[in-house]
Amino acid sequence: MIGFSWRFNKSDGGKAFIPLTWCKHSHTGRGEWRWKSWAVPRPLYRLDALAAQPEARVILCEGEKAADAAAKLLPGWVSTTSPNGTNSAGKADWAPLAGRRVVIWPDADVPGVEYADVVCRVLAAIGVTATVITPPAEVKSGWDAADARAEGWDEERARALVGQAR
Repeated sequence: MIGFSWRFNKSDGGKAFIPLTWCKHSHTGRGEWRWKSWAVPRPLYRLDALAAQPEARVILCEGEKAADAAAKLLPGWVSTTSPNGTNSAGKADWAPLAGRRVVIWPDADVPGVEYADVVCRVLAAIGVTATVITPPAEVKSGWDAADARAEGWDEERARALVGQAR
């Protein structure tokens, strides 16, 4: 275990993500838990699942909550995301995805499209061609895999959406 990504829902309806990581104290050398982010390049979320299933297809979501939902919607796939949100995609270590089949499930909004674009470029640099899901036209702005699961989507419906990725 190298850390946790904690999500805090704020009273104003917003959210905050704060990583809790195992760190080595620079003066004492002693290990301790600290509320700080990982060093760049940052490890992918659910890295243990990626390592345990090297042949599985990868569903890459925009955020930990969506990645957790995708793991339930698409058993047999490995879901992951980059830590620290949409604007940190370029700070992740994408090397564990080399040689993998990757489908990106972005949020249904402009930041989701931008996230998918950045991730596609970064993955292309390591020889990975990813396909990108286009969210259904009728969904609300920001809709993602977590919303699909909350709406009662099942594996069959999620697979159908993934099958339309371009």
